[in-house]
Amino acid sequence: MLVKDCILRPRRYNGLAVPPATLEDISRYHYNMALAGTAAWAMSPGGIWTLTLDGNSDYASLVIARFRDYDGAGTIEAWVKTTDLTNSQTIFASSDTGTDTNFLQLRIVATSGFLEIVQRDGAALNQITGDVSCAVDTFWHVVVTGDTAAGAYILYVNSVVQGLTVTSGANTGNWFDAIFDIRDNITVGAWINNSGTEQYFDGNVEPPNVFSYVMAPGEVATRFQARRSQFGV
Repeated sequence: MLVKDCILRPRRYNGLAVPPATLEDISRYHYNMALAGTAAWAMSPGGIWTLTLDGNSDYASLVIARFRDYDGAGTIEAWVKTTDLTNSQTIFASSDTGTDTNFLQLRIVATSGFLEIVQRDGAALNQITGDVSCAVDTFWHVVVTGDTAAGAYILYVNSVVQGLTVTSGANTGNWFDAIFDIRDNITVGAWINNSGTEQYFDGNVEPPNVFSYVMAPGEVATRFQARRSQFGV
């Protein structure tokens, strides 16, 4: 039986001590993500360390096969601040560098700043887009939940459920169990696929939490309210 828990929980760094050069994780699975490019740590006004990313070559990554392919439901949660909406920007992705690109990606869409889930599970490309803009130079609490069995992704910005538009394919809700086994990496701040590395994040990301259950609206709201002052929201 799967345990209802946080399966990727990067350590939260507070105060003046500079975090180490790797993106540490203290979950029971003990993943460590390496920083690429000039990615570094920067402190928010509330004393929280976030990754500062340049939009060109910076990201955190881990080579890992079939990340959580037995999870039929889950949630990705992060605090993000973009400084430029010229390009679409990846917050978190699990994808592959093989000949078939199967992936699950949470990103901010170019120009509009809308939150979007993009997913391919061997079938058609699915894109499900929200309707709340993550405007530049402000921290936003972003959450996506999905359930392969129940169907339909749900997106939140600052604990508010977003109206959704299916811009490609369908809103399947398919989670990691449905994204096929050839995925070989997870990333924060960029998307690594069979065409290379792209959709770099330009701004700040607190390394996301990944959970193995669908987060209820009340829990999303509680988690947002508990930390919003640390990000000046």
